[in-house]
Amino acid sequence: MKIKNSPYNLRETFGYFKRNYLGPVSKNRGLVSYAPESFALNPGIESVIRIGFIGDIMDMAGRDLCMGEALKSFFEDCDVLIGNFEATITTAKGAYMAQRHKPQILEALAELFPPEKTALSMANNHAGDFGYEIWSASRTMVEERGFQVFGTVERPAAFLPQDVCVVGGTRWTNQPCDYIVMVDAVTDYLKPGQFNILYPHWGYELELFPRPETVRLGEQWLQRFEAVIGHHSHTPQPVSVVSPKGETGSGRQLIAFGLGDFCIWETLRHYHFGQVLKIEIGTATDGSRLIGQVAWRFTACQPKGESVWETEITNVFPYLDLQPGG
Repeated sequence: MKIKNSPYNLRETFGYFKRNYLGPVSKNRGLVSYAPESFALNPGIESVIRIGFIGDIMDMAGRDLCMGEALKSFFEDCDVLIGNFEATITTAKGAYMAQRHKPQILEALAELFPPEKTALSMANNHAGDFGYEIWSASRTMVEERGFQVFGTVERPAAFLPQDVCVVGGTRWTNQPCDYIVMVDAVTDYLKPGQFNILYPHWGYELELFPRPETVRLGEQWLQRFEAVIGHHSHTPQPVSVVSPKGETGSGRQLIAFGLGDFCIWETLRHYHFGQVLKIEIGTATDGSRLIGQVAWRFTACQPKGESVWETEITNVFPYLDLQPGG
């Protein structure tokens, strides 16, 4: 039985509200582990492009957003930035738990990274909160500001320099929504001969570690995609290394299970945390293209003033009771 305004059945909906009230859980701790904050996934790679990733750009309708200096410095050597635009720019009344932005969010994102070098996925469970017409008007505002939009039926993937393709898709939608890509269809948009990355909206909210089914799905996707960089969990989940399997496997691969919330105007503290990630893609000595250097950091979105919140790099290991690499 599916609950109205929820992508889940009754049991999953109850679990979400329980975690929302009590805070994140670590039920599947130990199933996967955190990679170091900076490391070489595959040594000896000659880098040709550096891509940055952020997680969920959530509801900021009630506050302005600014970017911390350490955060901007983290991405300043990147060629492209990818993010999940999970709210609609509007003042309209939408469905229960609808996610809204005001236009200032575009100025904040432009402060972080040049819009013409930023691609925003709209494949997420809140894309249908206000219906197609309002969503489409919001998308137009994003594109007119210079950002590339992807994860839609019209534009499933972001095409980046150096033949890199990033495919967006969501596992759920809260409301009926036929204009964004669902994860069941993401392999239809693979581009032969390109470096294909999957940027899925998947997993479960407020769980610090992915469920076994999510791990299995990610490993299955890695048979077709070169990396999986996920979002939707609303709390950080591990950035993990997957080693090649079988005699034909070559090169280690990367799964970031959940980048958490990049920004959100929310009083519950456990929603304030996320991760930023950057990867270098280049050529190995055998001519194959692999990921070389990887770096990630935790972030927090916190009040900076009466009407302004700031997203900045921070140390949240004590809060999450975790340690790098384990």
